[in-house]
Amino acid sequence: MQEKAVSNIELTSLVGEPCKGLRVLVVDDEAIIRETLASYLRYLGIDEVHSAPDGKQAVAMLAHGSYDYVFMDLMMPEMGGMEVLKEINSNGRPTSVIVMTGFPSMEKVIDAMRHGASDFLVKPFRLQDVKLSMERVQRLHDLMKNNWLLNQELEQKRQVEKLNTELQRQIKEKSLLYDIIDSFSKISISEDLYGFLVKKAADACEATKACFLIYEQNRDSLLVFTSYGISGLRPGTLVTISRAQDGRRKIDHGFVSNHMHSDHELPVYADHICRLSDLISVPFLIRGEPFGILMVSGKKNGRNFDRRDEFLLNFMSEKAALNVENMALYHSLKENLFATLGALVSAIEARDRYTQQHSERVTRLAIDIAIRLGCGSHDLRRIESSGPLHDIGKIGIDDHILKKPGKLTQEEFNNIKMHPLIGVNIVSNLGLDREELAIIRNHHERWDGKGYPDGLKGEEIPKLARILSVADAFDAMNSDRSYRNALPFDTCLDELKRNRGRQFDPQVVDAALQVLRP
Repeated sequence: MQEKAVSNIELTSLVGEPCKGLRVLVVDDEAIIRETLASYLRYLGIDEVHSAPDGKQAVAMLAHGSYDYVFMDLMMPEMGGMEVLKEINSNGRPTSVIVMTGFPSMEKVIDAMRHGASDFLVKPFRLQDVKLSMERVQRLHDLMKNNWLLNQELEQKRQVEKLNTELQRQIKEKSLLYDIIDSFSKISISEDLYGFLVKKAADACEATKACFLIYEQNRDSLLVFTSYGISGLRPGTLVTISRAQDGRRKIDHGFVSNHMHSDHELPVYADHICRLSDLISVPFLIRGEPFGILMVSGKKNGRNFDRRDEFLLNFMSEKAALNVENMALYHSLKENLFATLGALVSAIEARDRYTQQHSERVTRLAIDIAIRLGCGSHDLRRIESSGPLHDIGKIGIDDHILKKPGKLTQEEFNNIKMHPLIGVNIVSNLGLDREELAIIRNHHERWDGKGYPDGLKGEEIPKLARILSVADAFDAMNSDRSYRNALPFDTCLDELKRNRGRQFDPQVVDAALQVLRP
């Protein structure tokens, strides 16, 4: 995070008075945050910067002196930030508290503002956001001061009303910003994010149309990815980019006119924010590289787009891009973990030549059955991720039991029955959802309730576990095992039919038979 050097004059205008006269307290239980923020504040020209590692020490320091600004984390040991806020609010001293938090729920935001918080910084934040936050707080102080003065003079009632309207607008805008952050944080699949982005962009800017375009590989054109409020615009529609007379890259005017219904003759540039009276276009960057363009048009009630709309759209674009980066990182880590566990499963199966590639075959068949049953893309991904790991718990079962050529004793069978629970324990910290864990835990449950480990019955058994159960049983019958040869294909199908409604979900068996014998 780099910050451009600023002059002393600029710093003075930032805080409304000479920086050297300010006293600032930084409260956070992470030393690196305290030290970095303190260094940056000194860089801005604030000489008197103090820090505290927890709420208790902060309260003690506040009791012995006043501070103009307090930067404070909400989540701290000993005493949390909300308790410190209450202490500051009760002592009557004019202190501006800027809360730092990584989980800004709307409930926390409202509660903190009720107890005197002036502004919020959402972790991770850029150092330049600190400067912007201090500007916002100072502007708010100026507004509140003017509000107090104006209320002393009844003849200036109109200005008071205007000021209150501005304060309400700021509160509304801040609530909208945190709603955007909260909403994006709950989206874990990028395909869902872009559809949500265009709808949210239209709502936030009170626009009737919005679309998201992505660059083709050579960046000479764009493709429509998703849209909102635009009839007849299909995903995949090609949008050309050409050179304007000034050499800059512009979006095809025909697309802007025909689909976004912008009447302007002015070009809409692809490489930077472009705001016209009836359209706003914002570049969408991933790690600083152009990825796409977010565009809205058709302001409701015939009004023009303004700077607030431009700010909101740019804010949404930045937060959505950050979310995409985080999702990509998460999925990369998750794929690496699953690849490692998949290799472990392959190693387990390789110990017994009879079960080699069993998990891979079962997963493929389970996906085909799920497709036949009309399962959505989310469920198919769940099977694809957890199916290969359904027998990973067998790593905790002795080889002499797994490879035993004869019939298992009751004690040995009880040992085998532990492998679903062992498997769930192995993968429990990978962030799998309930359905994914159920594939591993419940793939040996029976429709009649006589299965293991939980003895679930009928539709008590999660659907994806029921699907994998049929695929698992078929592959077990249709492959050689240490205690018998593979059963004939028709015999395997007959066994599925015979156990329809007993061991297996009838609908899953019907779908499996259609897949296995189209």
